[in-house]
Amino acid sequence: MVIIYPVIELNDLIYAHRYGWLDALTRVTEGVMLRPERALGHVFKSGKTIKEHLVQMYGLPQGPLDRLRIMLDHGINAPSFRKTFGLDKTPRNLVKVYSSLGTDMGIALDVPARLYLSAVVDMVADGDTEVYVDESVKDIIGEVAEIIKERLRDNLSDSNALGQEAVRRRVRERAMFMAVSDPDVQGLLRELSAVSVEETVKRLKEMVRHAQRLGFKGLVPVIQGLFKDDIERCIRETVEVMAQYSNEFTVAIGTGGRVLSREDVENIRFAIAKIKEHAAKNNVNARVHLLGWSSPNRLWDAEVLRDVYSADSLTVRRRAVEGRVFVIKGNSIDLVRVSQLKDINCKCPACSDPILRRYVLDPSGARRNDVRMVHNIYTITRLLNERYANNSGKCQ
Repeated sequence: MVIIYPVIELNDLIYAHRYGWLDALTRVTEGVMLRPERALGHVFKSGKTIKEHLVQMYGLPQGPLDRLRIMLDHGINAPSFRKTFGLDKTPRNLVKVYSSLGTDMGIALDVPARLYLSAVVDMVADGDTEVYVDESVKDIIGEVAEIIKERLRDNLSDSNALGQEAVRRRVRERAMFMAVSDPDVQGLLRELSAVSVEETVKRLKEMVRHAQRLGFKGLVPVIQGLFKDDIERCIRETVEVMAQYSNEFTVAIGTGGRVLSREDVENIRFAIAKIKEHAAKNNVNARVHLLGWSSPNRLWDAEVLRDVYSADSLTVRRRAVEGRVFVIKGNSIDLVRVSQLKDINCKCPACSDPILRRYVLDPSGARRNDVRMVHNIYTITRLLNERYANNSGKCQ
């Protein structure tokens, strides 16, 4: 069974309690993913854990909170991390934040190569990117962007004839094609991949040392690398480091936070196989988490579903806020606006409760209606597990 961790804000838990759907949330998932935000900065500076803060300040019941595991991501933006917690974003300080906030799991400080590859396309198509690029690879990313810009100069000059949106689509398509075919770009991506692995493992080693001193047991390493040899090297070294830290842990595979291509799914399948292989060699149990996964219609592979324990998804909350819910149709999933629904045929904990069901179907933007994320988690989880059940026999 694949468990979906919704990516939410701390306030979502407060509203879930206020409007009576906190228990429903704990019945469709074992945990939530939080990211650095101002509210967490206030909790950190207070010296309380997140759960202590929620109980003492907002009266959340201890029972549901005890059933909910809190995973905290480090975020991408180093200046934002500094503004939130008053600390530089370093491996040591990140462990300090995770431990102080009492998180059950904390994502290790990695260099997200796949995300940066997407950022290059943004830089070429839009002239900039909202992604904060790690200093260790900033020069490589800039060089890749300049090579692609030079190759696509004619496309970039067509903006008046085609219109900005048409140009962006063309540039994005061409830039992604060049990223996998141009020899000069490939050489730089090789360097990006190798550096991302080297830096990610180096930071993990420092975090493990500090986590052991603080008694923090929930460190979640991230597997990086754009090419299979780098991916396997990252896995081998990561598992060896983590085996000195714990005999049971979760390993995250970075997806780049975008729609998964066939190549992405193949790399995920490869990474899972290697995690299992190296975990067995080191006599440890490593559970797989997909980091930044958001595309339920692009993950069909029964081998992947069999071995993925959990995945975090911003989509389930984002669509809930937009007033949209997932609906299974055949062997796929559709998004439907609740304003177009008179009723909904669903047995999830939200739709099964008359009061919460009204919130699900209410098209307004009231915060109580964010209970739709409970329905969305339930629906995606059900679809993924039905896919595995229907397809696993074909893979044997």
